Amino acid sequence: MSRPLTAAQHALLAGLVGETALREDAAAVERSFGDLCDGMDALRSEFDRLRGDAAEGSNADG
Repeated sequence: MSRPLTAAQHALLAGLVGETALREDAAAVERSFGDLCDGMDALRSEFDRLRGDAAEGSNADG
């Protein structure tokens, strides 16, 4: 389940899709946007992990 949008995310989303569309189907639009944000957070975490693994590997070589 997606986390609720912050006020800043809500404002950004309203700017992207329009306030009318956001009002008409706010729950679906916010869920989709929240899922996108969750996915981006997961990607950032994975890249950070990979970057850390690569840094550890380069330090091991010496």
